[in-house]
Amino acid sequence: MYELTMLERIAALESEERETEDNRVEKEMQSIIKHLRKLLNTNKGSVEIAEDYGMPDMTVFAGGGISETMEQIEKAVLEVVRKYEKRLSRVKVKIAPNETDVLNINFRLEGVLTRHENTPVFLETSVQPGSPIKIKRQGNTIV
Repeated sequence: MYELTMLERIAALESEERETEDNRVEKEMQSIIKHLRKLLNTNKGSVEIAEDYGMPDMTVFAGGGISETMEQIEKAVLEVVRKYEKRLSRVKVKIAPNETDVLNINFRLEGVLTRHENTPVFLETSVQPGSPIKIKRQGNTIV
């Protein structure tokens, strides 16, 4: 039951469904993806209870060139995910440049479930101007 957020655990108390281990892992993955969607689409400084929750404005990353900007974005994503999504461990973030659309930033987020060390997590995200960050897992888009 600890694989869910507190509100999800409260809602699950009303459900009488017996859970298998596979079902719990899948529910945890869906909960993590849902939280990452909120986390990565929240502007840093907009949550009163935690000023550093969310992503900084990507338009303010100024540096020498595109590679330095991409490194700053990679670092920002990694820091916020490591701090606010403790259900993932050994997290790595890697920007995948999109040669066909330079305004679209794709990055891959990898890690393992903290409570299920043998369960790898591979997520792909897409950031487009004016759109929320999209997260894909094994060919399924979670919007």
